[in-house]
Amino acid sequence: MANAVPTSQPDTLISAALLAATGGLLDAVVYTLHGHVFANAMTGNVILFGITAFSRDWMQAARHLTPIASFILGVAASRYLRLLPQFYASLAVLALEMIVLGAAGLLRPSFPEMAFTAIVAFTSAFQVSTFRLVGRFAYNSTFITGNLRTAAEGFVNQYLDADPHQRLRDAAMARKLFVICGFFLVGALAGAWGGPHFGNRTLWFAEPLLLGTLARTLYLHADPAIPSSE
Repeated sequence: MANAVPTSQPDTLISAALLAATGGLLDAVVYTLHGHVFANAMTGNVILFGITAFSRDWMQAARHLTPIASFILGVAASRYLRLLPQFYASLAVLALEMIVLGAAGLLRPSFPEMAFTAIVAFTSAFQVSTFRLVGRFAYNSTFITGNLRTAAEGFVNQYLDADPHQRLRDAAMARKLFVICGFFLVGALAGAWGGPHFGNRTLWFAEPLLLGTLARTLYLHADPAIPSSE
């Protein structure tokens, strides 16, 4: 078995943007409806866990610790799934996420909040672990701190680099990552709006986004001659 960890991704800006919108949607839904914790933003959960633990608010601390543990388990589980060939791993992750989010949308508001958050965080870990590249550039589809940093650096570097080819690459990287960040925000806005109106069924907003990513993956696989780095 090779030592390298295989990553699988649709590798297009369209797919990356749809996945980023999904990531923003999930975090907004879980945060607004399920105890003000994050499904994806583990940095926020760690900070809030530290604050609540220091205040000896153990119940609230447990709320933030639960998605952290679930996220770690999801990353570990996704590693085994990514032993499959890249194309099949991509399809499996997208199908898994669609099924789990579809089922989670059926859960009643009385369903235990920590269990709900654990389910979403576990599933999100598969997405963030599997889809990592847009064209030649690394990105993150479930939180955007790294995307913003890299996009800002690329924006500045396009004016500083001496090599004209590198300037074009920097500009393309900044443009793509800013688009991804924008779609993440759109997803978060949709989740924040939908949560009070539709409850857990707001997770179903992610279904067409994931279906679009799945269709794009199949389309590119059917015709490898199509450029994938848009």
